This record gives sequence, structure tokens and C-alpha cells, in this order.
Amino acid sequence: MTKFLLRFNRINAGIALVSPTDLQMLLRSIRPTTPSGADLLLDLRDLLMSRGHAGKCVKCFFGLLGDLGQPGALVPLRHWLEKHVEIEVRADGKRLETLPVQLGRSADLHAYCEEVIRRLREDRAYTQQRLDLRFRFRESAEAGALGSGA
Repeated sequence: MTKFLLRFNRINAGIALVSPTDLQMLLRSIRPTTPSGADLLLDLRDLLMSRGHAGKCVKCFFGLLGDLGQPGALVPLRHWLEKHVEIEVRADGKRLETLPVQLGRSADLHAYCEEVIRRLREDRAYTQQRLDLRFRFRESAEAGALGSGA
């Protein structure tokens, strides 16, 4: 069985990734059906406004996916995450590559990470037994957010 470690990477904490107006547009159609879903939505809003962990944002996305009567409401958020978040693949303390985030097919975070690991094992020739996956905000997205005030 393949081992993987999911780490959350915190870079430039405290600087919003998205403007309040854009955030409202991303989250306006999301209507959780449970109190825990409402908590996830509030956590996600806080994470995006405070430049929290990219991995925690993805975790909130999958938590909301299981809590909505209309999962299609997450499409704008999914597109935003896919544009601004990437996966850093590391082994033995070294960065091997970065991958785009593609959230469209998995039902939960664990299944998504297992799919990424499976693809890495099938498509790459890495010999390491352990690969670490780290969600992080794309550097270009960080530069754009910092430069535009968004």
C-alpha cells in the first residue's frame, strides 16, 4: 500500500487571497444543510480572507460537497480553487514537481489524494516509497492577489 502524507502549507498568512466582493460571488450560492456545513462555510470564508492554509480550503470544499443538496453550487468555488491552488509533490525532503488541482471527480479529500498518488505511481518513475503531497497557493496567484489588492 502506498503511504502519503498530506500537509498544509501556510504562506503569507494574513493577506487576503480574494476581495470581499469576489468572495461573496464565490460563496453566495452555497447553502449548507447542516450546522457542521455552515461551520465549514464560515471556516472557508475565514481561510480565504486571512490567506489560511490552501489544504484546509480544499478540505472545506470536500466537506461542503458532502453537505449540500445542490453540489453544483460549488462549481464557482471549485474553479477558483483549481486556478489558485496546486499540489507540491515531495519525497526525501526534495520537491519533485507541482501538479494542478483538479477537484471535479472525487467525492472526498482522501479519495482525491489517493487518486493523485495512484496517477503519480502509474505515470512517473519515482522510486521513493513515501511521497508527500502539499496543497499550496500558486505563486502566480499570490503575486496577483498581492499586486491587485484582491
